[in-house]
This record gives sequence, structure tokens and C-alpha cells, in this order.
Amino acid sequence: MLLNKKLTNKLTISTKKSGKTLTETLLSLSVLMSSLSVMQASAACNISPDNRYEFIDSITLDGNGLANGAQLTSETILQLTPGYSSYRYSEYWSIWIDLNNDDDFSDNGELVFRSTSASSEAITSSFTIADDISLSDAQLRVLLHSESAPDDSCGYDRYGDVRDFTVSINLESSPGGGSNDYPLTLIPGGGVSEHIANIELAGVSFSSGDNSGYGDFTDDQLVSIKDGDSIVLTAVTNWSTDWGVWIDGDNNGQFDGDELVFDGAGYRDAPVSGALDLSSISSGQARMRVAMNGDGTAAADGFKYGEIEDYSVNVQSSGGSEPEDPADKLYGSHVQWQHDSVNVKVFRFEFTDVDLSWSVNRIESEMEEIVAYFEQQSYGRFDVNYEIYGDVIQVGDRKSVWDNKEANDWKDYYANKLIALGEVNYWDIEDNTIYLILAPQIADWGIKAGVNPGAIRLYDNGDERSQAGGIAHEMGHAMGLHHAQGLDGQESVFGVGDYDKEMIGYGNAFSLMGNNAWDFGGLNLYYKNFFKSWNIKDEVPEALQSATYRIYALDHEVISGDIGLRLKAGNDEVTYWVEYRTKDGADTDGVLINTEGYFPDEDARSYYYGTSFLLDMTPNTFPDDLNDDYDDFDDFMDGALVIGKSYTDKWGDFTITPTRKGGTQGTSEAWIEVSVELH
Repeated sequence: MLLNKKLTNKLTISTKKSGKTLTETLLSLSVLMSSLSVMQASAACNISPDNRYEFIDSITLDGNGLANGAQLTSETILQLTPGYSSYRYSEYWSIWIDLNNDDDFSDNGELVFRSTSASSEAITSSFTIADDISLSDAQLRVLLHSESAPDDSCGYDRYGDVRDFTVSINLESSPGGGSNDYPLTLIPGGGVSEHIANIELAGVSFSSGDNSGYGDFTDDQLVSIKDGDSIVLTAVTNWSTDWGVWIDGDNNGQFDGDELVFDGAGYRDAPVSGALDLSSISSGQARMRVAMNGDGTAAADGFKYGEIEDYSVNVQSSGGSEPEDPADKLYGSHVQWQHDSVNVKVFRFEFTDVDLSWSVNRIESEMEEIVAYFEQQSYGRFDVNYEIYGDVIQVGDRKSVWDNKEANDWKDYYANKLIALGEVNYWDIEDNTIYLILAPQIADWGIKAGVNPGAIRLYDNGDERSQAGGIAHEMGHAMGLHHAQGLDGQESVFGVGDYDKEMIGYGNAFSLMGNNAWDFGGLNLYYKNFFKSWNIKDEVPEALQSATYRIYALDHEVISGDIGLRLKAGNDEVTYWVEYRTKDGADTDGVLINTEGYFPDEDARSYYYGTSFLLDMTPNTFPDDLNDDYDDFDDFMDGALVIGKSYTDKWGDFTITPTRKGGTQGTSEAWIEVSVELH
């Protein structure tokens, strides 16, 4: 996804006009009302904000996605996260609850929260509700709005987005986990045609069959597991599956966000496999929950369709065992695109009332931009081929039908349609084919892609400007590249290792996979290494002795010598990739340095390459400006290690100093020399 910045636990709120800022870590929603019990809520007024440019990306309850039937209490934590199709605008939030079941939000006290300042970041909030308040099936509305909204929400049609839910407040939880602990706010609607069929842990297999949405096997099964053990999950379903596995390592009667030990996605009865990550789980006996959602994201506290099963496990200490070989993981620096080309198959869709405005000529024109980009980036070692399916596929529904469905419904629909049209290898992630699905704008969905399967979802939102850079960015995701991140250590290059505070999403301001997609920023050297046929390591030697090394510009159609340098850190885990750019606004008097292997498990989704982090060699010259939603990238613009300045490895293994530059600027013959002293 483009321009969806990684959020931290610090909330910055700013208004578009005044620029005033307010830093908060918690917004309290106080609902003061008399004792009231509502048994059923009907829909209030329908509103249709313009969600083409900003939308509600997620609403989470205690770390899990908010769903109908959710249980809210005075201790409930609600996180509201905006999403954007391109630029990040500052937004307001409002929340209503229909407290008297009269089908509106106009009564006193029903507007339970309204932000006073606008923000482009997520906000977290807690409901403070008297213990004697009891609400069942009450309607809750969350509105994201760029401008002021009516006190009852009705009639709002400006920029923003809306979500409606039916919730309960301060009611006794549904049973789950065989006791009052581990409650389920919603028991999935499983059945014979949709349930967990088999679970295999460390080679030990359990077949449970249909349990009508929930099965408690804690008294029946106890299996010993350790960090890195294999897990294989199999479902009975005709739909896509999303899996989550939690272990209550602290035995506090609930599954916390940091107790997720495996997640994955599949299709129909195809097994989903991987390795358990027990690095944050204490040894000893504990409850394990396995969740399979057939219509969204798996959550430990329940969802609408699928099944949940609980087991007992004995988590064994991994002390004294051999460390895990990174090459055994299904993600990381060893994962590469194995082909010397990629084939993009374009399929166009239309609704009965909305035609696709993209012409074949436009698609061809933008794909030719992408062909030229990868030709230049690979130095002629990689081909992008594309083919456009001849017929526009008619969905057979009005667009409004799909506006009210989930993204997974759309993914299932076009997957089945493509397979029916002969794309029998649609789910083959080993081939060199990725799919571009082009349709009129649906709901608030933005351009997005994933590696399993390799597919891009692009929507015709009426913007006539070229989307080629964005498509190329998503092609990177579809093949297996993460975003090119930045590392903001505040007063130092690496900081203290606090991922949430120091990782800057899209932080590489020069890269296609960072914050320079629309202008076709060049890939960094480490990400070029993802493509096996490019043989990048042959052009980027590892510094094995103290010496002066000459590095030529990497950002031209040809290369005139070594285009980078690799330096191994003193911890034997991190590798520095040193590069010299003459385009994309980079400082030609210095080198840029990205890391390989830092935060290696920050995203453990299978089939993805390891994440790069651009280092800022002049940290904090542009401290975070709370009045500027976009200044997270500013500090990296002067982040080069310039001539005459030195950097010493965080773990003390070397010192590197750029000494001089030469050649012809603006060509592949431009070069810079760096002195390396190994310690």
C-alpha cells in the first residue's frame, strides 16, 4: 500500500488551517448517562462521505478489528486509523452511540466523542462508562471527516468515511475457552462447509472436524512446543482463509497483542504452514488459541465466519539449543525473485452502472513507463512483459453492491473469475506472473498488492494523472519487496532499538519503495539484490580489508565500475549497503547507507524479502516538527555521510569516511571514494 506511514505510540494532532498541535497518548470518551438497557438497534440515517482520498483504514478494539457484536466496557481501548489513496490529510473523528434505540444520533449524550484537532495519524481512545450502564445491540457510528460534521452525523457528504457497528456495552461476555476467562465477543458462524480441519504442531497432528464455530480441546490435547517449531493449518472452506495463533504466555486469562505466535493466509483447503515465533512467550503450560477467519482478519476474541479452537501447550525453553538458521525462515534476505523477468497480466472489470474510464492506450502507456524503469534499474538484466485480457469483465452488479462488501469478497470474486477464465496457476507463487486487477473505485479501497498471490488491486478514481510509479511500487510488493523504511535514532544514528518510535515508514525519501514512488525513485542497492538475475553482489563487493574504495553512481542505465560497498557490522547480523546517487535529490557530496538485517523479524510474512532501513548520518538536524505531518522524511534529505565526515559501526567493527569525488556528474562515470578502516 502507498503512503500509509507506520504509526508510533505518540499521537500528533494538527489542524489544516491553524497548524496548532496537541500531543496526546490517550483520549477519553466520557459517556455520562443514566442506567439504560437497549435490546435491539436499527440503522440510523445513511450518509455517504467522499472517501476517494481519505478513508478509515482500521478500527481496532483491544488490538483486534472491531466487528458487529463486539463487547465494549469501561476498560475498552479503541484505536482509529486513517488511510489515504495518496497524500496524508489531517482529519477529525466523531463517534456516536444510539442510546435509546430511536434510530438517530440526535439525542443528548449520543455524540460520545469528537476530536478537537485534526490529525493524519491514528488516535487511541477509551470509553469511560458507568458500571450500571447495560446496552445490547446498540448502534455505534465512527465518522472520519475532513470538515465539520453535523451533531447527529446526518447529511455529511464531504471528504471522509463512515463505519457503523452493532455493539454491546457492559454486558456479560459470551462463553469462550471453557471458562469465564478467554471470552469470545463473537462466536464465529462455522459449519460443515467452513471449519478448521486439522492442526499440526511440531509434527504432531490433530483433526477436530466441525465444532459449530468454537471448540475447546484444552482438556484433550497437550503438546510440547518450542520456538521455531513447524505449524501446518488446514481448513474446510470454499473461501480465502486468514489464520492467527495466540498463546497466553503470562496466563492472565486473555490473549494480548504480543502473544500472537503465528499468522498466515490461504485459499480453500490449501494448507498454511510456517514456524512458531515463541520468542516473547515464557516457558511452561499455557492455553493456545487457533483462529481461522473466512471473511476478514483472524482475531482472538471472535469474528463473523470461520472457527476458533483452543488447546493446551507446554512451551519448552529453547536455551542451549542451536540458534535458528535464518535461511530456514520463509522470509528475509535470502528470499529472492528467481526470474529474469516478470509477466503482468491485466484484467479489467466493470459494473452495470459504472464503466471503466481507463482505455487500453492508457494502460499500455503507463506499462511502457514501467518497462523502461525496470530496464534502467536492472542495467538491462530484467524484462517487464505485460498482456491485457481482451474483454472487459462484467461483474453483473451495481457498484453500490460492492461498496457495502469487504475487500476479501472482492479478492475472492476476481480470483475465482480469473481461474474460470483459464488462469489455473493463479495461486502459484513460484512462477513469474503477477496480476493487475483494474476496476472502478470501490468503497474507500486504495491501490494495494500482496505477494501471496502476486496481485495488485488498482481502482479508477477519475485521476487522469499517470499512476505508473504507484503501480511499479505495488509490483515490488507483489514480487516480495517491503517498503524502504528509515531509521530515526533521534540524537544518534541507530537510537536505542525502539522499533515503534524509531522506524519511519516510507522513510527512504529517494526510493521507489519508500517515499518517492510517484516520481520513479531508484531502488536502493539492497533492494536491487532482491532480483537474483541482476547479480548485484558482483557489483557491490564486501570490504574485507582496510583500504580506499571507489564507488560509481548506481542510478544510470549502465555501470562504470563497482556501484557500492558492503560492510559487515560487528554483531555479525547487520550488513551496511553503501551507495552513491546522483539523482532523486540525493547529496552528490556523500554516500547513502541502508541496512540489511536490522529488525530482521519486524514483518514475518512469508515470501517477503528483508526490510531495508535508511540511516541518517546527520541525526536530528530537522527534529520532528509537530506542525508538519510530512516532516518525518525531512531529516533524511541531508542523511548522507558526506566527504570529510566519518561513521563508526555501532558495534565497533569499522570506520568509514568519504574522501573525494570525481568523474562526470549526471553520468554513470560519476564516482566517490570512501576510506574504510577495519578495527
